[in-house]
Amino acid sequence: MKKRILSGILCAMMAASLLVGCGGSSDGGSGDAAKTEESSGGGEEGMTEGKNTFVDGGTDLSLWTFQELHVGFYTTMADLWNEEHPDNPINLTVTTGESHSLQSKLLVACQAGEGTPDIADIEVGYYGSFLKDGYLLPLNDVVEPYQDEIVMSRVKMYGDEKNWYGVDFHLGASVCYYNMDIMNEAGVDPATIVTWDDYMEAGKTVLEKTGKPMCAVETSDLFLPQLMMLEKGKQYVDDSGKPDINTKEHAETIEFIREMIKEGVCEVAPGGGFHTEEWYGHLNSGGVASLAMPLWYMGRFTDYCPDLNGKMAIYEIPVWKEGDTREVLQGGTGTSVLKFTEKEQLAKDFLAFAKLSEEGNKYEWNELGFDPIRTSLWDDPEITENKDNKFLQYFATNPFDIIKKNGTDLTAPNIAGGYSATYSVLVSTTYANAFEGDLETPAADMLETEQATIIYDE
Repeated sequence: MKKRILSGILCAMMAASLLVGCGGSSDGGSGDAAKTEESSGGGEEGMTEGKNTFVDGGTDLSLWTFQELHVGFYTTMADLWNEEHPDNPINLTVTTGESHSLQSKLLVACQAGEGTPDIADIEVGYYGSFLKDGYLLPLNDVVEPYQDEIVMSRVKMYGDEKNWYGVDFHLGASVCYYNMDIMNEAGVDPATIVTWDDYMEAGKTVLEKTGKPMCAVETSDLFLPQLMMLEKGKQYVDDSGKPDINTKEHAETIEFIREMIKEGVCEVAPGGGFHTEEWYGHLNSGGVASLAMPLWYMGRFTDYCPDLNGKMAIYEIPVWKEGDTREVLQGGTGTSVLKFTEKEQLAKDFLAFAKLSEEGNKYEWNELGFDPIRTSLWDDPEITENKDNKFLQYFATNPFDIIKKNGTDLTAPNIAGGYSATYSVLVSTTYANAFEGDLETPAADMLETEQATIIYDE
């Protein structure tokens, strides 16, 4: 049945505009962006540009990103491209701006069929809308040479049964971050926590011994419930991309988090999410004992929580049943080539070089703190044992131990079809109602109501 898809997309963008990170809400990043050789104000308010070192005779390419930290990455990779491809140089202009504004502008340009860049970063919460309407070019030919060297989950999620359309910046493996000052005071060893029931009981001990909640949940984003649902093998949309939030598994997840809230083990994050000033201050002051988020969130600690330097340890996430795999991917940015480009092959070749090459992945880890999707780097001591790396310096445990243990068979979110519209409802009303509203109303009843509010064009 036809419904108002455009209004649904715009609602998703309005909801996501309230968030900060992934660039916008989820991808995240850290470290200082590398300085570009040239930068200037953009043509519109709030828009800025970065450029690599232009070469006479180079082909002009344009790229849009909603994350300022990505500008230095792309311009650096463009300079490296020119060093390695002197017969086919590029002059890259990277435009960046506020996430909601830039993604809205990109969608409007795609709908008009003009004014689009050659390449664009598209945040995971929006990606399904661009993919569904056929605005992106398949990347199969440029990804295939790398597919034995990377975690393909981070490419396949931006595609369909036949084609891959986007490449991510990172693995985005979800982990638990523990404040070891609090855990040691409570006498709880995170290594003994295997299941969510273990986590609940440990949280009760932490609360009793320290007065601190074990964890927090967002009302303006979905990381904790999504993680738990993915472990149950359940997505927010079904295999056909139709919104599917009114499920037994989703209700069970909400009820478990509610029980933690009632026990004092879990709190609603100050500010409503894990990317707010209120939350960063709370986290930095030791207001909570642990946090389940992807590895790219390491950069939030190094950037916003200086008082926790050396105190945070990274462990595997709990599972529902002992023996289950602890392998979940979350967040992300699919970098894609727009179908309107007149430089299709060059744009695709550069994208693959930037995001899939060893050089690109090393930059993403060393400068941005993104866990690399190139598996060869997981065993490279120059990466995994670099004592000068600020992320390895900050944390008491090595994140590569978890990455290597869990391997490459990782569960990624299904972001096809109605995911964007579904995401909008989840982060604007569903989780606020679930965790700040009446905790006694059965989650199944609430989800039935929330499901009916999702606007989606089948």
